[in-house]
Amino acid sequence: MSIYIALRDRRLAGGVPARSNLAIINTDEHTPLTRAFQAINSVAQVGGGRKVRAMFIMCHGYAGQNQRAQVSMDAGGMGLQLGRENVLHGNVSLWAAIKNRVENIVVYSCAASNTESGNEYTVADGRYLMGALAIVTNASVFAADRIQWYSTYKGLSNGRFEWGAWEGKLWHFPPSGGQPTQVLSAPVEFSNVMDGSAP
Repeated sequence: MSIYIALRDRRLAGGVPARSNLAIINTDEHTPLTRAFQAINSVAQVGGGRKVRAMFIMCHGYAGQNQRAQVSMDAGGMGLQLGRENVLHGNVSLWAAIKNRVENIVVYSCAASNTESGNEYTVADGRYLMGALAIVTNASVFAADRIQWYSTYKGLSNGRFEWGAWEGKLWHFPPSGGQPTQVLSAPVEFSNVMDGSAP
C-alpha cells in the first residue's frame, strides 16, 4: 500500500480527516520546518524506507499582487506560508532534508507557480521556486499558477478541504530541473486519498 502525507499549515482554515495510509503533519507560524522534515522522514522510515507516494502541501500562498507592476491581481509566486520560516526563494534549500523521501509533491496553495512577465529571476518567480523545490527534494512538484479556491465539507468539526478543479494552469516541475510542463492533474490528488481511489 502506498503512503501519503498531508502537510497542512493551520493558518489555512479547514481540516484533514484520518485515513489509514495518510500521515497528517500540521504546522503553524511557530513550527520550525525542521520539525516537519523530521516527521516526513519518520513516515518514510515507518514505511520501510519506501518513498512517500505523494505529499500534499496545504497552505496559503503569498499571492494577490504583482510587485513589479505594483498592482493587485491574480498573481503570486512569492512563496508559501508554511511553518515558521515559510517556503521562500532564499530558504528552499532547507528542503534537501527530505531528499529522496517523497515521489510527488502536490502544492495546494494560491499562485505557487505564478511568474508574471518581468518577474523572472526575482522573489516573485514562482516557477523558479517550485522548480528549485523539485530539484532539492528530488521529487516531482505539481503547482498551479493562479489563486486557488476551495470549500470545506461541513460534516466535520473543522471542515474537510474540498479543492475541486485546479484554477489556472497546473505545472509539473521535474526533479531533473528540466522545463516545467502543463498537466491536467497530479498523479495522485488529495481527493483520491479521501475517497479511497488512490493507488
